[in-house]
Amino acid sequence: MITSQSLKQLHSFVVSTHTNKAFSDGGRTTHDYYNRLLKQCKKLAQLVAISWLEHEKKEAEQIRRIFLDFKNNDFERQSQTYINMVKLLTGQRKDLLEPWFPGHSFGAIFDQEEINYFLIQVKWDTFEGSLQEIPQPSVKQEGPYFIMTLPYPPKPSAENINLNHVLRAWLTSKVDVNKPQETVSDPFPPVPYLPTTCT
Repeated sequence: MITSQSLKQLHSFVVSTHTNKAFSDGGRTTHDYYNRLLKQCKKLAQLVAISWLEHEKKEAEQIRRIFLDFKNNDFERQSQTYINMVKLLTGQRKDLLEPWFPGHSFGAIFDQEEINYFLIQVKWDTFEGSLQEIPQPSVKQEGPYFIMTLPYPPKPSAENINLNHVLRAWLTSKVDVNKPQETVSDPFPPVPYLPTTCT
């Protein structure tokens, strides 16, 4: 499990090694992997923040419904709720993100090949995601290989947080997971109630 503390350590590593020309290929690969992970975490937190602003736009309510209606334990990955989640995470639901990210600038959190490695689950009572390997004792292994649990905690009450204070610059900042040369500068949400972890 990747916690918010380990994300802070990863971010320090990514920032401090961003321009390191002395990297071996392995070091560069590690840097790019962690940088991608930080970007995926931020994009997930952005999705959650947008879904909590359902009073602003109907698209936000639809994103919220994708998370809340999701059916766990769909091992065949064929239900409509599962398909809707995959489309959202792979950037195919551009219509839902266009109000915040004009010109389809949100992109995808996971690419289509990457998402096929996972069986997606949603947890509504946690701020932390997890990744669990699916044991396959046979010689011929087939995907999914991991159970990816996405955190979708309850929306905080108005007395705990004013969602209008979620900085719009952070909420709508473009993050491209496919550009390893771009280091995410602000991966952490400006409010404590958004999940800061992904798998």
